[in-house]
Amino acid sequence: MLHKQRGLGLIQVAIIMASLAAIAMAFLMSARHERNFFAEGLGKLTGKAPASASASASASAAAAPAAPAGVLRKCVIDGKTVLSDVDCKDGTVVKAIDTRGIEAPKVPKPDPADSAPQSATDKMIEKATR
Repeated sequence: MLHKQRGLGLIQVAIIMASLAAIAMAFLMSARHERNFFAEGLGKLTGKAPASASASASASAAAAPAAPAGVLRKCVIDGKTVLSDVDCKDGTVVKAIDTRGIEAPKVPKPDPADSAPQSATDKMIEKATR
């Protein structure tokens, strides 16, 4: 008597795992680009704009005139010091210093003893060591 094996076959498992990998990859890509592809896709299917996009657009429009661009504030949140570009209570403005990057090391000034005329003995020793 041969009994047929029950459960999923190897091809079915491969299809399921490939589908899960594609969903995980789409999630990671949406996180990388700070977008929510799933909410955007649902919005396109239903014909509505995603709630997060409209909420963030209205929030950014309201916050834009309140703070000039490029101002950093030093805030303490939950006991941790954080630098932020948004207003926070008891936050102090931090002045950013524009650096030029890594500077080349400065060439030391020549030693006056090296520029003095050499004696005949010094010249002969230097000539012999070459």
